[in-house]
Amino acid sequence: MFVAKSISAGHKDLIHDVAYDFHGRRMATCSSDQSVKVWDLGDDEEWKCTADWKTHYGSVWRVTWAHPEFGQVIATCSFDRTAIVWEEIVGESRQEHGQSHWVRRGTLVDSRTSVTDVKFAPKHLGLQLATCSSDGVVRIYEAPDVMNLSGWTLQHEINCKISCSCLSWNPSRLVCYNLSFL
Repeated sequence: MFVAKSISAGHKDLIHDVAYDFHGRRMATCSSDQSVKVWDLGDDEEWKCTADWKTHYGSVWRVTWAHPEFGQVIATCSFDRTAIVWEEIVGESRQEHGQSHWVRRGTLVDSRTSVTDVKFAPKHLGLQLATCSSDGVVRIYEAPDVMNLSGWTLQHEINCKISCSCLSWNPSRLVCYNLSFL
């Protein structure tokens, strides 16, 4: 039986996106308050906010999780014309006692307008990230070294000739489409 639960997210403005990790045990939210929050599902089946930080200089439109094979990695995109890749680092010092924090690993600044969506590729394509922006450009980036997330290379730039507000990857290994936009 499905039971709907609500949580008090504590954002100070409109929430634009909610994304679950691969296993459905973690959740991220983003908001016009320029912040992202990460939530963990406890043994008691309650969501607990485990991280909360300011990510951008404008509204944060989307948040997405990478496949866990690449670690605990999320990406965000914003009205401030950037997409940012974040990695969770678990503290190893005695003072941190296993607490985690999120570190900015890469900032993608190619867009001249608001970046409206961001999605990681299916894991069989490697660590790739697609963005789209309100000026109608889809960009696909790749991290050539998955151990160093600070180096992202622009692989493709596709001009759609119309404003883009969302995108998605096809998860199939068997199907390949060549899309054109009129």
